[in-house]
Amino acid sequence: MDTPIFPDATLDLGEKGCGQLVMEIMFGMRELAPGQTLLVVAYDPAAAEDIAAWCRMTGNTLMQSISNASARQFILRKGQ
Repeated sequence: MDTPIFPDATLDLGEKGCGQLVMEIMFGMRELAPGQTLLVVAYDPAAAEDIAAWCRMTGNTLMQSISNASARQFILRKGQ
């Protein structure tokens, strides 16, 4: 069984799309120290691909992705 992750901060992005979504995540991550985690809640169907790509490009880690009928939740760990 996986150890639960308790995020250090939460960001609900509603229906924001790619450009605004990644900008809001970037601003949210600036508030965190390296190693801290951010829970992102998004309703945009393309959020999973956008967030995964953003993490790869910025050196942050997508630790977990959970999807249900309407919302998607992502836990990101801030890199160095």
